[in-house]
Amino acid sequence: MAAPIVVDIASGPAVHGELPALLIEACSRAAGGGGCALGDPKRTGTPVRALAVVWLEGPDHRRLRVDVASVGAAGGTLSSREIEFREEDPLPDRYRTAGLLVAALSSERAGAPVAGAPVDAASADAEQAAEAPPPRPLGWFIGAGGLAGNGLEGGPASAGGWAMALALDRRSGFFGTLSASYATTLREPAPGLSVQWLGLGVGGGIAAPVAPLDVLVRARILAAAEWVIASPSDPKKPEETGHGWTFGTRTAIDLAWPAEGSVALLGSAEAFVRIHQTDLRVHPKPKATLPSGGLTGMLGVQLRLR
Repeated sequence: MAAPIVVDIASGPAVHGELPALLIEACSRAAGGGGCALGDPKRTGTPVRALAVVWLEGPDHRRLRVDVASVGAAGGTLSSREIEFREEDPLPDRYRTAGLLVAALSSERAGAPVAGAPVDAASADAEQAAEAPPPRPLGWFIGAGGLAGNGLEGGPASAGGWAMALALDRRSGFFGTLSASYATTLREPAPGLSVQWLGLGVGGGIAAPVAPLDVLVRARILAAAEWVIASPSDPKKPEETGHGWTFGTRTAIDLAWPAEGSVALLGSAEAFVRIHQTDLRVHPKPKATLPSGGLTGMLGVQLRLR
């Protein structure tokens, strides 16, 4: 009698009951002799054809991952595939697809064809996933746009531009980011006085999609440094230039739409706190005081590099 494929459901909306039974049924029909059996691969004491672990993860359990190790197979020890379901795909079809994918990977490792299975949307997804290389877990993004926010204490607001680079781990949702910005006051805080900011930030955060809105939400926190310059509008008077560094933190919520688009509209609301700052004195102009905190709004475009 042929040995079965032992399947362990590591995560999902159900690890026992009707839905896992659909997975095992689809897997057994596609795998042929020996079929598939539900169990813990670490505890099995009987001969097995392959060991499989299944994850249904992410918001609404839309991300499927299958790892299969075929006993005695040459050319390596493990095959892995990931696919992303649509929001409208019902849970039973997702479990059937997982079963078909287990059978396909097990037969691939053993060098045998998969037995005939019903031709439907789920089996087509499984066959396509088995043939395609697994997606890269790390995504790279860049973005740029405009900003507006607080300027000087009791003075005019500021406006300018920003640029950002981001690396996202798609499995965990954690990301790291590096940003740069430039801003200037919208009007002169005093006659003949101009103030500019050049900022740098580095930090990270976590991202999660909101499926009904097709939006990716990111929460981030950065350590920030700013080089601030206050100078007269007349460039012939450099001795009247005042400048200094400020340091602090920035926390923000980003919304990217569409969530998985190669090009996405990006909007952000950012709060900043200056932990260390300097007052800018430009003789004979009055002192320019920076606020200890404030808000900045950002709007721009994000590009997915890979």
